[in-house]
Amino acid sequence: MNCPQCKGYTLEPTEIEPGLVAGSCCKCKGSLLSLMNYRFWVDRYDTVNKPTQELAVAQDNQKALSCPKCSRLMTKFKVGNETPHRIDLCTGCDEAWFDEGEWSLLKQLDLHDKLPKIFTEAWQRNIRVKRQQDFVNQKYQALLGADDFERLATFKKWLDEQPHKEDIKQYLINKQN
Repeated sequence: MNCPQCKGYTLEPTEIEPGLVAGSCCKCKGSLLSLMNYRFWVDRYDTVNKPTQELAVAQDNQKALSCPKCSRLMTKFKVGNETPHRIDLCTGCDEAWFDEGEWSLLKQLDLHDKLPKIFTEAWQRNIRVKRQQDFVNQKYQALLGADDFERLATFKKWLDEQPHKEDIKQYLINKQN
């Protein structure tokens, strides 16, 4: 199979972890990983290498890639809120493409043993919800200032735990107070 990024370069079998073989490109250092092989590896190896403490430097290919196996376009899936990186997946062949350093990034984020979850709608929805919450928080922090926003966030946390939350909110918006 040829590299989906580099024209004319063949993917060569390489162990990206002990016992986990992927097809890797010698030019761009990307790797194509069969999720079937990955699932076998996760089930078989109880002691997956622990994440490294050093900061992973990962490339993130912005363009759409064609699957080296079937030539379909691969879908990009966001990894998480901690990073803008996305993993490419061929939903037809169940093959994932890792740009250089992305496997190390997954290990650093302790997601290397949760790879199939990243490709679920629930995972992607949680990322969107969290990013929306972060956006709203940043908006109000800019509006109120850091100290007042921190007080408000503490109050909101307390309010969310109250059994009469709706009554308290009604009291707060009542103009006769």
